[in-house]
Amino acid sequence: MTRDNDAPMVLRLLRDVPTSGWLLVAFSALRAGFLTAAVLMIARGIDLVTTGDVARGPWLWALVFALAAGLAAAAETWIPSLAQPVEERRWRARAWRRTLDDSIDSEVPAGERISRASEEVERFAHYRATFLGPLVAGAVVPLVVLIAIAVYVSWGVAIALAVGTALAPVLIAGFLARVRSSSGRYRAVSGRLTGMFLETMRVRHTMRMLGAEASRRAAIAHQARALRDEVMALLRRNQLVILITDAVFGVLALVASAVFAVAGVAYGWLTPGIGVALVLLSALLREPVDRLGRSFYVGLAGRAAGERVRAALAPDPDPAPAIDLAAPPLKTSSDAILTLRGASIVRGSATPVTGVDLEITAGTLMAIVGTSGAGKSTLALALAGLVPASGVLLGSAPASREALHDSVAYIPQRAVLFPGSVRQNLALAREGASDDDMLRALSRAGIDARSELARGLDTVLGEGAGGVSGGQAQRISIARALLTKRPLLIADEATAHLDPASSARVIAALRDATRDRTVVMITHRHDEAAVADRVVRMSGGAIVGDGLPAEVLEEGGAR
Repeated sequence: MTRDNDAPMVLRLLRDVPTSGWLLVAFSALRAGFLTAAVLMIARGIDLVTTGDVARGPWLWALVFALAAGLAAAAETWIPSLAQPVEERRWRARAWRRTLDDSIDSEVPAGERISRASEEVERFAHYRATFLGPLVAGAVVPLVVLIAIAVYVSWGVAIALAVGTALAPVLIAGFLARVRSSSGRYRAVSGRLTGMFLETMRVRHTMRMLGAEASRRAAIAHQARALRDEVMALLRRNQLVILITDAVFGVLALVASAVFAVAGVAYGWLTPGIGVALVLLSALLREPVDRLGRSFYVGLAGRAAGERVRAALAPDPDPAPAIDLAAPPLKTSSDAILTLRGASIVRGSATPVTGVDLEITAGTLMAIVGTSGAGKSTLALALAGLVPASGVLLGSAPASREALHDSVAYIPQRAVLFPGSVRQNLALAREGASDDDMLRALSRAGIDARSELARGLDTVLGEGAGGVSGGQAQRISIARALLTKRPLLIADEATAHLDPASSARVIAALRDATRDRTVVMITHRHDEAAVADRVVRMSGGAIVGDGLPAEVLEEGGAR
């Protein structure tokens, strides 16, 4: 990213032009060539008429070249409309993949993520498909015309017109730089409205209980009016640019060409036909100005959106393992599946876990206990690869996030089930799992699907796991984790919101899961930790006890 930002702006723009853009440039050059040829044929026909010759050849060729130019122009119109949805799908898929890969406690607000994957990507795709190619084409077309003027009219006239043509985009770019800050205000207001709407949807039930709907509606309406004002201001600036380009540069180019044509014909160094051709060709010299004037706001918004999208898509390297190779090696057993060596976890400006040495052995139920804020849940998230951590090893190699995702099944404190059938929720764990596989997983999780679920696997779950009890939802979540066949299962406070009977069934399901995998159970309840094979006690982000339940729980004191 740094190398790209250090490159000159022109090179960055050319690097951004997609393949469809270069194809459009080629058709634009063909169109300019055909139109120039048609104008020169018209000039030839006018000169023949002035000498009394009525030859039809130049006029027929002019018609052929005009038709060819029309076909090229149709291709120019057709290419961006096909390219934009392709670009949008490509960048939207990348943005969503990165959003899903981000740490669950990412500092990027959710509203910004949604805006990045929707509005920002749409602007960037529009910019790449409909602005960059035509922008380059707008520079190529005058070049073709100026070469024709230099060859068939005069080098001096071509140079004079080239200077004027080159100055126009420079002056417009200066004007755009002056309005960049106001375009930034529009994006800021739009982002605030998006964030406010998302926040409102999240806390709508709380606002209803507090009777705050009216004040929230007023706040959203105020922000919507501010966005409307910024949109109107943006449209006014666009119309001002169009007025300036059409009224100033268009008229000046036409007047300059007409002056050269009249003077050339009057003093005899231009024929009447070439003089007419010079005036007609001057219309093509306005192409860069016309394109910038019509779509300058697409360039401003699209380029800024592209910078933000690319910055968001830049990969974050996995943190290097904080392993002191000079320290005595940590004793490991042959059946250890995951090891922490001096592991540390940074979340924002805090370091809730630091310097943890731990070995998780296969086929056991390990309980991690501690008071609130001890770092238990943070450690669980790191073991599952959901927050970045250093010093985590799978086998003898540093564990990447992808490797942890493939090896660890995570059960959160509140079961996350999606609207749909039980079958559809379980199928998320393993594509192609049969009904028998799902029923066995449910049975191991302590659910008899035929007696506890109204319609078995076809039982429909509503929003927030509606349709089943909290204990059943948690056990369905455990069944889904079992279906993944990952060797390590981590349950983070899986019984925190359940009644004693449901809690007991969940603990029994976790105990049973150790038949073919390892289970790490995060809990603050000592009666639950007592059923574990091993208990680790945490305090202040560090391990302060590790051993048999009776030893560690007695040392930590009863809860």
